[in-house]
Amino acid sequence: MKTRVFLTSLVLLSLSFLSAQGVNFPKPCSIKMPKYGNDSATAVKNYAVYRENFKDWKNSNFTSNAINYVIEPWKYCFNNAPLISQNVYFDGLKIYEYFIKNEKDSIKKQKYIDTLLMIHDKNIEAFGCKKPYGEGYILGRKALDLYEYRPKEIEKVYALLKRAIELQNEEAAVLSIFYKLTIEMVKARKLDTANIYSNYDWVSSLVSKKINQLKEEKAKPNADTVKLNKKLESMKIAESNINNLFEPWASCVMLTKIYQPKLNENLNNAEWLQRVVTLMGKKECTDNDLYFKAAEAWYKINPNPSSAIMLAKSYIKVKKYNEAIKYLNDAISQLSDVDEKFNAYLTLADAYQNVNQYSNARSVALAASNLKPNDPKPYIVIGDLYMATAAGCGDNEVAKRAGYWAAYDKFLKAKSLTQDEKLLNNINQRLSIAASNFPDNEKLFFYNLQPGMSYTINCWYSETTVVRAR
Repeated sequence: MKTRVFLTSLVLLSLSFLSAQGVNFPKPCSIKMPKYGNDSATAVKNYAVYRENFKDWKNSNFTSNAINYVIEPWKYCFNNAPLISQNVYFDGLKIYEYFIKNEKDSIKKQKYIDTLLMIHDKNIEAFGCKKPYGEGYILGRKALDLYEYRPKEIEKVYALLKRAIELQNEEAAVLSIFYKLTIEMVKARKLDTANIYSNYDWVSSLVSKKINQLKEEKAKPNADTVKLNKKLESMKIAESNINNLFEPWASCVMLTKIYQPKLNENLNNAEWLQRVVTLMGKKECTDNDLYFKAAEAWYKINPNPSSAIMLAKSYIKVKKYNEAIKYLNDAISQLSDVDEKFNAYLTLADAYQNVNQYSNARSVALAASNLKPNDPKPYIVIGDLYMATAAGCGDNEVAKRAGYWAAYDKFLKAKSLTQDEKLLNNINQRLSIAASNFPDNEKLFFYNLQPGMSYTINCWYSETTVVRAR
């Protein structure tokens, strides 16, 4: 029969702990006493009782009355044998999270929160120098709990997270919320704006490193892919959150100011180069000398499709289209992701158009359309090609304007595929330009044509369209 100690009244923990203004960082492993305290037999007994009942409570999804038989023996261990096991602290967090969740009295709830935070502190004093759940890990957990229960204390949360990250806590939530609080602290004028940029450089570097590390672990034989995929997904979400928070503050000028001084020392740092190139590409800073040098260096270290595309974009900006075409074709041949390949095709179409290889430009735009038939962008590209070459596709006044009819068809198709207001405005402008270049009725009559008739264009492309008048 299980030995149970019934809880008749819940007593809050009352431990003496240094409390001061601002943030307090307990000293790791500062508790010096025997593992089982001064009464090992009593400690072992209480530990066994609380753990057995805690498991029952956990198995009930923390709903059974087994909690009533957990608290007193757990408190004995916490107060009298703090070095018996780190389970005491992790289990204690579950116990007090339960009390906080179910307490209606606001004053009592706050006392429970105080105790929860104190459990983190004593965990550091007992086991803070242990691995893997040492000081950095515990401070990160404490910060997240403080942010959940007392979100207005952002200065304390920020300081705890910063210290946790300095101690190699690279959990996705820790990195993501730290940067979120960086932005909030700057907006509240509690941090200098420069921290938005320095902290971004810091945490985004850690995120990139962690993602690459997880990918390497996943590639190993007998890897726990389910667990690693979960961690990888969390880290990618953190990366996206951090980049989205930073984006409104980023500009080509600021990015250059941040990263230019660090370029030479990072020419062999693939992670750093990828981050700079990706961010500058997102902000359309691809005509920037820093972007070009970083993209080129990244491709030399890691000649993959992503680095080839980034480098190609920089070549397009400096009008080295043939070099861009070479890198894009190389990248496309290796790409399997539909979105990446689609975007690469459109970039290649732009490069081909700029060297007057219109047929190739149309071919790759059609290839993009085959990948994503409901995307309007390839039709816009083809319409632009038809308008740009209309004058060279005929031997009379009407034939030289027939390309605008074909372009109009493509723009109408594009318009039918989107609800995006910005894109619709863009398409409508093109429709107006095409319509303004239609021949008038008089010219149509002269060449025995009437609006609505079918008309076939035979030029560098072949297209059947409809006769229209201006």
